[in-house]
Amino acid sequence: MLSVDAASPEEVDELLEKVVLAGGTVFGKPENKNGMYGAGFADLDGHRWNVLYMDFSKMQ
Repeated sequence: MLSVDAASPEEVDELLEKVVLAGGTVFGKPENKNGMYGAGFADLDGHRWNVLYMDFSKMQ
């Protein structure tokens, strides 16, 4: 699995919208946990990706 960082939770959501429009699949719905907001998706070739925003001020 490859990971991509995002600058904000909104950027995570925008990327997921683009994935779906391009024919990819979101396999892990966006989730907010311990200062991290992210999701998992697969591209058209089946490669799995993770997109993640980390808010360091909220992390324990």
